Amino acid sequence: MSPAPADQRESWAEHRRRVDALAGALADSTGPVRLRKGTSNLFRAREDAGRTELDVSDLGHVIEIDALARVAEVEGMTTYADLVDAALPHGLAPAIVPELKSITVGGAVSGVGIESGGFRYGLVHDSIHELDILVADGRVLTCSPKAREALFYGFPNSYGSLGYATRVRVGLIPVQPFVRLEHVAFDDPDKLFAAIQEESANPRCGWLDGVYFAPGEFVLTRAHGVDSLPAGRNPGDYTWMRQYWRSLRTRREDYLTIHDYLWRWDTDWFWCSKNVGAQLAPVRLLLGRKRLNSVTYQKIMRASRRWPLRLVQSIRARTESVIQDVDIPIANAAAFLADFEAGIGIRPVWICPFVVPNDRFSLFRLRTDTPYINFGFWDMVRSDRPDGFYNARVEELVARHGGKKSLYSRSTYDESTFWREYDRAAFEALKRECDPSGRFPGLYEKAVGSQ
Repeated sequence: MSPAPADQRESWAEHRRRVDALAGALADSTGPVRLRKGTSNLFRAREDAGRTELDVSDLGHVIEIDALARVAEVEGMTTYADLVDAALPHGLAPAIVPELKSITVGGAVSGVGIESGGFRYGLVHDSIHELDILVADGRVLTCSPKAREALFYGFPNSYGSLGYATRVRVGLIPVQPFVRLEHVAFDDPDKLFAAIQEESANPRCGWLDGVYFAPGEFVLTRAHGVDSLPAGRNPGDYTWMRQYWRSLRTRREDYLTIHDYLWRWDTDWFWCSKNVGAQLAPVRLLLGRKRLNSVTYQKIMRASRRWPLRLVQSIRARTESVIQDVDIPIANAAAFLADFEAGIGIRPVWICPFVVPNDRFSLFRLRTDTPYINFGFWDMVRSDRPDGFYNARVEELVARHGGKKSLYSRSTYDESTFWREYDRAAFEALKRECDPSGRFPGLYEKAVGSQ
């Protein structure tokens, strides 16, 4: 990188002071540890009793945007909203911008993040250049594809079981001020996935995703960056009264600013805002632009788990929450979706293709010889079955079709099945290096045991 000006040097110095304070607090503490932070996109219960809280709420700064090198240096708790705001004035954006503003860079790396650039660039961790990771004894370990490679490639999908990212070097790509969207309807899943396969092999657009609305009703969106709008055309606005996901069924072309394209799903949490009545015009008027976003919906969701709102759940029909993202090889995608429709039946379903640039990420290893389809589905299912039945069925379908499931939400695996999917030997080797005394939860305990 070029020599930093005075303000950048001060930014780096402040970053080091924050990290030193956090590392010191961890080194001076004892016993099990958990993070105290202002945002979370995990959708599984946690048991935090008896754990030392490590306050990382101040570790959310963009340290530097190096426009020449096309990288951003950010702290682990930096939200993608803040990173995008810092990068766009330079005509740049992260290669993969997860769809919700509240997602943090460190969270997307230690979890598994995706968006519509995946058919070109892969998952979030595929465009990360370097990490600083705070481990259990207070050390901060720098890792990259050339230094501490095992930790660099083992950190994605570790969910805080190995340590916490204090600094992330994120790859950036050039972007244009506006985005032209083409919405193409399909009635045949085989034709849809064939079109995705062709686009993944020979990309002609900048971004690609789709939605399954019902049997025989799919929409594939190809998005292209453009420098200007057609004469007399204004960009679309889905930040208040209009809902982006509904427009897919009625429009064949649209234009958005690059900022609004990156956050097109955030206003309505895809379509999950309907669960709090936010599809209704009076509710949208009441909430206003500033409160129609994923942060508001998270607060409502978490409040619903507390008394007295929790009492409402006892008087309504019994349901099971099925909030999952799963990755299926494209050759099996149509068959998976048919089985999912028959056995689970949640609609709509998000369809996001991605490629796998390499297979070195040990805790989320995927094939490199095929594109994958990420299916995202998030809703409640009416149930008279034992709790967990439908989430377990999702896991069975994923295994049947050769896929892999993200761990940000509920998992029901027994331990032997879990470790067949996620490399136990690689994890245990990294655990011995980063956390030999077990201050952080293990990956199985974190993902399945609610720690």
